[in-house]
Amino acid sequence: MILVTGAAGFVGASLMRALAGAEIPTRAYQGRINDPYGLREQLGGVEAVIHLAGAESRGRPRALNHVDVDGAARLLEEARAAGVQRLLVLSRLGADANSLYPLLRAKGEAEDLVRQGRLPYTIVRTTSLFGRRDRYFNHIAGLASWSRPFLWLPGGGFAPAQPLWVEDAVRCLLLALERDDLVGKTISLGGDERVRYEVLARTVAASAGVTAAIPLRMPLLLVRLLSGPLFGWWPRPPVTRFWLDRFSAPDITELDSVRYHFGFRPASWRRHIAYLRRPGLRWQLLGRGAPG
Repeated sequence: MILVTGAAGFVGASLMRALAGAEIPTRAYQGRINDPYGLREQLGGVEAVIHLAGAESRGRPRALNHVDVDGAARLLEEARAAGVQRLLVLSRLGADANSLYPLLRAKGEAEDLVRQGRLPYTIVRTTSLFGRRDRYFNHIAGLASWSRPFLWLPGGGFAPAQPLWVEDAVRCLLLALERDDLVGKTISLGGDERVRYEVLARTVAASAGVTAAIPLRMPLLLVRLLSGPLFGWWPRPPVTRFWLDRFSAPDITELDSVRYHFGFRPASWRRHIAYLRRPGLRWQLLGRGAPG
């Protein structure tokens, strides 16, 4: 039996479909991740935990500490007591407990807890993931929709990106769960193509049916200062402080990382962005930001 935290989220939804397709007994965790009673009840009979739960989408550092850090500590405590035999954790590239950026700092603190948690673990770090419910390409499309004909290019648009398709990330998680040689390891995964952010943004905007021809090259500090007044009131803003952090810290890893660890070539991001063409997406993004 596998317990999945964050099963209703972007990665979790894809993972649950894959587990069901493989006919693997799975339980989706229900409730707050730092609730000891809920964890105790739902960890009964569980052999492995795939930990995806996080508070990045909320955009608040306090939530990161509450969910990502405190939640990881509570999960580890209860998983040990329940006799869980394996813990698989999805993290972010650049996770570092000493990072200046709240998201990467919280992820780093959670990783440190896992390493010290006396449970067999594997930590899988990824570059930014894309897919139908992402907060990456949808954010880019939403920002292009809001600002057209201008195309916002934080930091000038020169930052390299190495997006990884969520379905490939899920495939790696399932393979990692079967690999005893990855116990106690932290591995990094990304797509097998690097691209400048400007090229990525233009392609994503065009796929969403948005014409954004005039580049607006803006210093990252200026974008940070403007994002709050311009987008802070949106339910799901196209620009958040955590989204901007990807321009401040490297979001790239070895180009052959997936092939090296798992023996297959990840999908091209250009071939899997048809979800941006779905009817009504442009107006949805313009009015409400990226989907959850």
